[in-house]
Amino acid sequence: MKNLLLITVLLGSIEAQELTIEQVSKLRNYNHSMSGKFRHKRALIRMANISKEKSQEITQNETNESVKYSKLRDHNRRLFYSIQTSSYRIKIDALDGSIISKERIK
Repeated sequence: MKNLLLITVLLGSIEAQELTIEQVSKLRNYNHSMSGKFRHKRALIRMANISKEKSQEITQNETNESVKYSKLRDHNRRLFYSIQTSSYRIKIDALDGSIISKERIK
């Protein structure tokens, strides 16, 4: 059982960069007032190594389409840009600029 858990942890860490425990705790410990939401958004932007403009440029190079929607998000210790064009939904890692997922919209 311990070996299975160790292998799972190792494979999960190889996949992509993740936020550290300290960074996640900073994001999770905020109040839900408007000023708290703005502080949360600013904290996300400071943690991202890739700018919003760079992520949009990566998307345009990948899909040859203009960006309709772009938002910086965090989920399960991952920090990424959720980007939508007319035909695709793409998630780009905000820490290293790699493409996490690319989904064609019907």
